[in-house]
Amino acid sequence: MPTDCDRLTADELAKMPLFADDDRAALEWLADKFTVYCFESGEIIIREGSPAKDFIVILEGEVHFRRPSDPYAAVFVRTAGQPTGVLPFSRIKVVGGRGTAVGRTRIALMPATELRELVYRAPNLAQKLVGEMTDRTREMARSEERSAKMLALGKLSAGLAHELNNPASAVLRSAMLLREAQNNRRREAITLRSHVIPPEAQSRLFKLSDAISDCEMGTEKLDALQRADLESDLADWLRERNLPEELAGDLVDAGIRTEHLEPFAKLLPPEQSEHGLRILVYDHQILCLTREIEEASRRISDLVQAVKAYSYMDKTPISEVDVEPGIDVTLRMFQHQLKHGFTVKREFAGNLPKIPANGSELNQIWTNLIDNAIAAMNSQANGDKILTIRTVLEPDDVLVEFTDTGPGIPQEIRGRVFEPFFTTKPVGEGTGLGLDIVQRIVHTHQGNIQVNSRPGHTSFQVRLPLARQQS
Repeated sequence: MPTDCDRLTADELAKMPLFADDDRAALEWLADKFTVYCFESGEIIIREGSPAKDFIVILEGEVHFRRPSDPYAAVFVRTAGQPTGVLPFSRIKVVGGRGTAVGRTRIALMPATELRELVYRAPNLAQKLVGEMTDRTREMARSEERSAKMLALGKLSAGLAHELNNPASAVLRSAMLLREAQNNRRREAITLRSHVIPPEAQSRLFKLSDAISDCEMGTEKLDALQRADLESDLADWLRERNLPEELAGDLVDAGIRTEHLEPFAKLLPPEQSEHGLRILVYDHQILCLTREIEEASRRISDLVQAVKAYSYMDKTPISEVDVEPGIDVTLRMFQHQLKHGFTVKREFAGNLPKIPANGSELNQIWTNLIDNAIAAMNSQANGDKILTIRTVLEPDDVLVEFTDTGPGIPQEIRGRVFEPFFTTKPVGEGTGLGLDIVQRIVHTHQGNIQVNSRPGHTSFQVRLPLARQQS
């Protein structure tokens, strides 16, 4: 609990650079209006969400401010001699973070209702406080922007981890099965070599193995009933010749039929024929497993290339950017979310010229707009979830339009969606800087952004110039 401390005097204020430029009368007035409190280390001085009603000066010790609801938020440190809390001309109504004493801390509080008179009685102090407020706003904006980027990065990273996990697991599983199949084939081949095999039988076995050119080649044009009939016929043929009928399914998948095996089986006794058939089965398994590893590796490579394209690695800040591929790459980053009940419609012009832009920053625009559209459509229990992305070549601009079928933006807040820190998302899910970042990037590129919304139809239109004006 805070305790009352020694009263603040004009002499003590005069020793602090913040107050040193004002006259004695001003310092006497300030000392009279301040109330001094002391806190032990770890005590909470200001609580998040409480009304902002005091101008505060740190006299001794230091206070650390942070937002407990935001794990990515920076810690703001205020030390002895620095002001905080409500400053002149500030519009803050609610405290946005929690202030904790570090070491024994002594602070001075003045009710914010006294600030209007402070501006006239201590003009030099007022000027410094206005500068402090500007710096604080800039610092908070940078912190919030970092938080917004970290939040977006966290979402994308989680999605990429999920997308990479499936093919990576497939590679691991297939590699283990491949090693087992190769070992089994080697044992069958060694056993078969221990027998005297007629050259004609060897030749037919080699031809059968060479004919297995693709995974599941023998069943790709068959329906389930046709495949079952072939497997049953081949199982009967194997059983009649004292060969293992359980090989029938694998042989059918490999494209091998009874007419292919008849000439080979006539040349060898059943025991040796069985070793040959098992070699054919393992050849087919090895082919299928290598194809699975190839496909899974290709998916991993595609994801890595998508990340590289999304971040515009190895690119200069301003370059000739192809807008539509950038949107496609960004959509790939959201694939883990979009594949669950969403429909994405691409209405691309296909004839867009490249535009001078920072490709990475453009992808930040697409990322925020797609993320907002997904969140909006997820917020409604029923209805189709359709994201339509349209591009149009205009005389002077490229138009990119994102339209979702979410509940829409209420008329009373539509004019505030681009304001910094304004968000309708629950605490911890949004910083209120997504659309602010979008608007600033668009303006940096000499473009403009508009929003139109009604229930079931929200559209953000981004226009980017074909040529940048020289500043």
